[in-house]
Amino acid sequence: MLEALGLSSAESQVYRLLVGSGRSRVDHVGHVLGLSGDGLDDALRGLAHKGLVTLTDDRPPQLIPAPPDIAGESLLLLRMNELQSVRGALRQLTKEYRTAPGTASLEEIAEIVPDETLAQRYEQIQRRARQEVLRFDTAPYLVDEDVNTAELEQLAAGVHYRTVYDRAAIEEDGAQGEMRLYADAGEQARVLGKVPVKLVVVDRSAALVALRTAGGRLPGAVVQIHGGPLLDALIALFELAWASALPLDPRLSETSGRDELSGAEIHLLVLLLSGLTDDAIARQLDIGKRTVNRRIRGLMDLAGASSRMQLGWQASERGWITASDVNGMHVDSSA
Repeated sequence: MLEALGLSSAESQVYRLLVGSGRSRVDHVGHVLGLSGDGLDDALRGLAHKGLVTLTDDRPPQLIPAPPDIAGESLLLLRMNELQSVRGALRQLTKEYRTAPGTASLEEIAEIVPDETLAQRYEQIQRRARQEVLRFDTAPYLVDEDVNTAELEQLAAGVHYRTVYDRAAIEEDGAQGEMRLYADAGEQARVLGKVPVKLVVVDRSAALVALRTAGGRLPGAVVQIHGGPLLDALIALFELAWASALPLDPRLSETSGRDELSGAEIHLLVLLLSGLTDDAIARQLDIGKRTVNRRIRGLMDLAGASSRMQLGWQASERGWITASDVNGMHVDSSA
């Protein structure tokens, strides 16, 4: 899980050990984890650079872990800033590509999709997929349909779908039922506080993209992007967002859960860590806001956490929500 924050596997092992054991000697850490030499030195330098540990001047030297809720939040903000930087780089890359000598004409790079053909194009581009479809899902939706039949049929045919959902998308009334439909069909899904654009990428060879708009207004144009540096940049943007997003599985409430938690408690944790408000969680679970607060307080007590941020950390440490959940995560809605 910590790898999503930019830690290597060795750095994650060392930091997890220090969080659990507190101040420790370097040689003790190396002995417990079976690390030594350059491998241990690289991990310690990486953790120190990220502000997660401090190396003392004692003889022998000791390691002091930084508080997870403080240091972890800084790393999360750093990853969010990286996403914003990618957006800026994407704009600059597009400008350079269009003005470079000897480049293809604009029509060979991208084409505007007429409004009256959008629904047909959205279905067609999905049906041409043979391996995978990558999506950013956020309102406003461009196609008015209750069920994305093309996606269900493609999933049944073995095409992989990965979707990063905007937090607002899972707050909509009826979202849980729709998400469960696509989850059962096989879609993998994660949730991010805010996705940067509306996007569908098919087999890494073509994409439909539309910028977000304020106030729920439809975007001025939807563009189909053909193969080239612009498409490569969009794919890189998706992968960065995917790595930073939280796994989402609407079916958890129907499972037995892990050792300490019920499936319903795990589902509540996923919604909470996705950034939903208590009111939104109450609507999604069809329970009262006071019940939501009471259940969250119960989870905090169980984890020994004094804040919701610490609850998130403990959920990861205790394995209540793990990277392995990703393989069971799925969802969808209309483009």
